[in-house]
Amino acid sequence: MAHRHGIAVFRAAAALSATALIAGCAGPQADDPGAPLEPGASDIEILGTSGSLAVVQDLEVLSDGSVWVFNSVEPYFIGFGPDGESLGAHGRAGGGPEEFPMPSAFLTGGWEGEAWVFDLRRHAMIRVSRPDAEWAEIPLRSESLPPGSIRGGMNLVSAAVRTARLGGEIIVPRARPPGEGGMLGLRLSLLGADLVAVDPEAAGTRTLVTLGEVLDDPSGDFVPSDGGFPQWYRLWAPCGENVVRVYDRVRHQLRGFDRSGSEVNAIDLPPVPFTEVTPRQFAGAVFELRQAELTGDVRGRLGEADRQRVLNQMAQGVSGSPRELATYLPHYVDFRCSEDGTMWLHPFDPDAGGLNGGPRWLRISPNGVPREVRLPDRFDALRFSDSRIWGVYRDELDVPSVASIPLRAG
Repeated sequence: MAHRHGIAVFRAAAALSATALIAGCAGPQADDPGAPLEPGASDIEILGTSGSLAVVQDLEVLSDGSVWVFNSVEPYFIGFGPDGESLGAHGRAGGGPEEFPMPSAFLTGGWEGEAWVFDLRRHAMIRVSRPDAEWAEIPLRSESLPPGSIRGGMNLVSAAVRTARLGGEIIVPRARPPGEGGMLGLRLSLLGADLVAVDPEAAGTRTLVTLGEVLDDPSGDFVPSDGGFPQWYRLWAPCGENVVRVYDRVRHQLRGFDRSGSEVNAIDLPPVPFTEVTPRQFAGAVFELRQAELTGDVRGRLGEADRQRVLNQMAQGVSGSPRELATYLPHYVDFRCSEDGTMWLHPFDPDAGGLNGGPRWLRISPNGVPREVRLPDRFDALRFSDSRIWGVYRDELDVPSVASIPLRAG
């Protein structure tokens, strides 16, 4: 469908660019620092699209202004130049010498000015922003970081793994080996996760932060409920060159740690984004977990009729008050930072279905001042700079394009 409607996409892009130009000529408007920022569709600037784009898993903006996209299907990697020109599309699934058995996420912040992807099966970082150059790989295998030890902890039904550059090191999440089987063992391994720093030059690793020691166990907040699926996300990101921040659910803070692992000032957050969910909202949030159990495969999908039937059965079987059910769900589903240290938290949306967020984000300045940002419909944010939000915009025909929204100074 994306190929058939390519002309429509470029017409929409031209219309959006023209509207944004006219709006920009109208002059600055008075800004109420306490009011939400609400960029509109006219603020979206389309960079480019491709008939190969499906679901964009991740996106990386390089220092030269080029953008590389991590696609959900082959070709996995699609590049756009600063002016929207195509930089190529490549990346095949498989276990061959130059294939990707399980690409999981971009290396946030890049390496040597290039875009790199972490492949879970290869247990390595692989350069993807120079498709015509010789294959380049940073192996992560070591005695303290064996294959299979790097896990995201972001979502129990997703293989996505957050990795990031911090100065001259690469930070990866290492799960502790499960002490017991089943869900309890998985819960304990995620709670005991470490953030590990890898030095590619010296081929050494060190523990940056042991999350199990610095973060309290959030399961103390969970109220037993029939049909409940306790969920907690490991939300972390580098904020500038010297600090990693992690969301602490129990303290409701963004905790900070420098490169030595020493704690720096914590950022207090506004009240949690929701305190109650209905049985139907709860069932919709954890439906993918139940679907994976029924199909035997995380990627398996039920038909719409079966989906509604299972969803209704789940909602009818959920017990507990709205406040109790809310304790099982994550407060936030994504956390990013820009290079200047501005923090971006994406609240969980009980009405979005799945463990997803809606159009609302929370922008927090480096000194801890929060402000709500409501993004336009059909725009999914994936990267933040000090002057721009980068992501994917889907038009009325559901055709995706790489796009951005400029941020007003200050």
